[in-house]
Amino acid sequence: MDLVWSDEVTEQLTKLADLDSIAPEMLKSAAPIAVDALKQQVGKHKSNRANKHLADSVRAGKPKKRKRGGYGLDVSFSGYDSGHGSSPSYPNKVAQMQKAVALEYGTAKEPAQPFLNRAANSCEDAVSTVMQDVLRQRGKL
Repeated sequence: MDLVWSDEVTEQLTKLADLDSIAPEMLKSAAPIAVDALKQQVGKHKSNRANKHLADSVRAGKPKKRKRGGYGLDVSFSGYDSGHGSSPSYPNKVAQMQKAVALEYGTAKEPAQPFLNRAANSCEDAVSTVMQDVLRQRGKL
């Protein structure tokens, strides 16, 4: 069986040939939206684990090409906060990521208070729109 596509499809694929330059730009433009959504969801929790410092620690990384193809950008928690000892190298500080994991999945003493899926769902449409805008600006859509 032969599968043949139109000249229009061939033209669209040719336009996306410079994906290596467009994808990082798309991710960079969408990152602030994802950061804000995650900060808002974390800020809704009123517990000692989800305080202002945790929301302020949300950062977007750099766009990277993945080993199995495609591109990605990590939005996560960075830095340390004063508190219980968490490691030998930082005996008086707790990693913000550790606090976020404890909030998301719970601990032996406190129940889980999930926020990651809500944050992702709340910004999905806005992120998609911003990425499409980048493609339109570059004349690829």
